[in-house]
Amino acid sequence: MQQTRIVFWGSPGIAAEFLSHLVSAHADRFTVTACVTQTEKTVQRQGKSAVRSAVHNRAEELGIPVFTPKSVKKEADQLLRELNQTGFDLFVVLAYGKILPTAVIDAPRLKSVNFHGSLLPLLRGASPIEHALLSGFSETGWTLQRIVEKLDAGDIIEQSKVAIDDQETTGTLYGKMTANLIANGAAMLARYVEGTANIQPQNEQAATHCGKISADDGKLDFALSATAIRNRYRAFTPRPGVFAAFRGKKVKLSFDLSTVPETIAKPPGSIIRSGKSGLFVVCGDGKALAIATVTPEGKKAMAAADFMNGYRLTDTDAFA
Repeated sequence: MQQTRIVFWGSPGIAAEFLSHLVSAHADRFTVTACVTQTEKTVQRQGKSAVRSAVHNRAEELGIPVFTPKSVKKEADQLLRELNQTGFDLFVVLAYGKILPTAVIDAPRLKSVNFHGSLLPLLRGASPIEHALLSGFSETGWTLQRIVEKLDAGDIIEQSKVAIDDQETTGTLYGKMTANLIANGAAMLARYVEGTANIQPQNEQAATHCGKISADDGKLDFALSATAIRNRYRAFTPRPGVFAAFRGKKVKLSFDLSTVPETIAKPPGSIIRSGKSGLFVVCGDGKALAIATVTPEGKKAMAAADFMNGYRLTDTDAFA
């Protein structure tokens, strides 16, 4: 069987894991000739330091040439000349983080394809895994799609579904999505290359969209229902986390997802104590969510019981 030469475009950990899998388990079918990833990012860690993407580090470990254009659009001609030296039949994109221009999309013999982390046409955009939880979906999955200039609008090559548990968070769902991709992704690519995939256009009328997530998205509004707040916590755990105000200062909250919300006739945001260790917050639909930990600004996370005792909660205390 002839190998298909791939240039792999990706940046975060989930892309690095799939890259490793392609190289280690499917070398007879695919050969990764180069990787394109995001440029180094500057972070503040006891002084500024440059951090490479997970794909950059993994590609170097695997001995694969790495390219890090600042602007694919502006550097397209030079980048394609350099990639031509490595050879390619197909560009495979997985969470690269930048839109490819038409000249790049159409350069390979087999064009360019993208693994998108939702069941398209649902949740086109930058954060589909988080938004599946935010939307309360019971399933999501991967879509292998042809790349076109319009964001995530290309034809669907194949899909693989992933069930979402009621207590799933982004942290656990990423693990399930990674496992599903490793189990199914290479076979999906192979069927595309062989021409046996049942390629279908997307239903534009059913398309939904999601944007990038910022730290401010974690702000809780207790006028919302318990289900909506619970889903926001699930979507933004472990990052960026959810928070509220307590006595005029910011506190991060975590919830006990195994506890069924109770109905309590108090205003939204009211803090309810139950016994020595139970702590609840009332939501807009009158249901109260169980709080597991509270992290006051500038301090470490505290168990609900420690927070109650340390802050001597009163009947008028509330989260806002």
